[in-house]
Amino acid sequence: MEDGAVPPAPELGEPIPVLPAEVASPRSAEFELVCDIWSTDARMAREHAWQAATIAELARRRSVERDAASGDRGAAGPDTRAARPAALADVADDFVSELAVIRRCSETEASRLAAESILLTTKLAPTWSELYAGRLTVRKARILLDLLGDASDGVAAEVQARVLPRAEDCPPSRLADRARYHLYRLDAAAKERRRREAERKADVHVERTADGLGRLIIEGPVPAVHAARDAADRYARWMRADGDDRPIGVLRSTAALDLILRPWDTRRPPVTAHLVIHAALPALRGDAPDGAQPAELDGQLVSAAQCRALLASLGMLRLGPPPPGGSIRIAIDDPVTGETLAVATRAELRRGAGTGRQVRRRTGRAAATGDGPGLHSPPARPGYRPSAAQCRLTTTRDRHCRMPGCRRRAGRCDIDHVRAHGAGGQTACWNLCCLCRRHHRIKTFAPGWSFTRLTDGRLVVRTPSGVTRSTRPPGWYHEPEPDPPWLDDVAPPDPLRG
Repeated sequence: MEDGAVPPAPELGEPIPVLPAEVASPRSAEFELVCDIWSTDARMAREHAWQAATIAELARRRSVERDAASGDRGAAGPDTRAARPAALADVADDFVSELAVIRRCSETEASRLAAESILLTTKLAPTWSELYAGRLTVRKARILLDLLGDASDGVAAEVQARVLPRAEDCPPSRLADRARYHLYRLDAAAKERRRREAERKADVHVERTADGLGRLIIEGPVPAVHAARDAADRYARWMRADGDDRPIGVLRSTAALDLILRPWDTRRPPVTAHLVIHAALPALRGDAPDGAQPAELDGQLVSAAQCRALLASLGMLRLGPPPPGGSIRIAIDDPVTGETLAVATRAELRRGAGTGRQVRRRTGRAAATGDGPGLHSPPARPGYRPSAAQCRLTTTRDRHCRMPGCRRRAGRCDIDHVRAHGAGGQTACWNLCCLCRRHHRIKTFAPGWSFTRLTDGRLVVRTPSGVTRSTRPPGWYHEPEPDPPWLDDVAPPDPLRG
């Protein structure tokens, strides 16, 4: 476009982009910009307080009495009960899942937000008032939530009365110190109680960092954690003394992983890992271009080159014998829609292609007939339990729990009938999906939930509040069919649409 030309007007309904320079103009006075920063902080605090009030109100309408209808079979297991925040004791078990679907977030985030909202509107109501007035930032409110969440009502009220009057002008670190000082003066056992509660919830976590790397987090008592880090450092420095010139951080990481995995110790029974790789065959060729289609390794995207290096290290690039305890299965997907049509072993693949049956030619040489029956989805069966072939295809197709936002791997999920078998649902792959045990319980026992499978493979989930979300198998990349007409009838109105 030439200089001075007028850009064309946008089409009706086309979103108009807003640039940062149009929001914060460089021609504004500096004090105006400072005031805008202050007002933005105040608005964010007020919006957070308003969100907490609305979440707490919805939680109160999901009373724990709703769980009584599920009976003992629908009750939460011991691990779920142990991880449940005390603030949610009077709230129905499925509320966290409903909030996660509403906000399109993980259930971990939804659980934290629900517990914070209930505490802010009850025990920490003075903190909520300061937050709503814009005199307290969200970060400062969360500091008080962390310290006073498990305190008694009287102690929490007294600590807030002492720290809130000057909290607006107090830096977050100083506010934490002041709140901790008054808490420990009023409740001498608080520190020991918090330590025991933290130890009870200690676990091992994995976080993804850079592409191809992850972070292993081991929670434990501070002395033990420092001792473990010191041991890794000592081994790393011994490796450096032996001539390994890699960065010291890399040596620490290598030493720590070796101390856990102990590859040199053959006296212990071998541990077999189940590694699931989804990759297109053209991307596995040695001459594949740099921009080849990426692969998926246990739910994480990796480059095609990284996938080839992994398979080569396992001796599987040419589909040779699998490692001890391992197996190789090939998923056959539709090249247009990405739908998983069949999952087969190499022997089943040969039989399907006809290469397992040979005929003798006049020349005396054997040749494959090439007239195999092909590969098909496992047929439906009359019983309730899916066959091994149906389970294999369903887990390979779904890869993880089909509940919106849930990423629990298929190996830890149940194979569930979308339409209940007792209500006439077939035991067929099109009516089966992976659901983790928690969401399986919610689908079966929690009132007000609806799970529907559409013909294009999507699973539509409707919450008791009328919010609908859908998921589809990860490999399917075709354009979905239009939403069914009943979705408009049950979904709440969108205030942003006229």
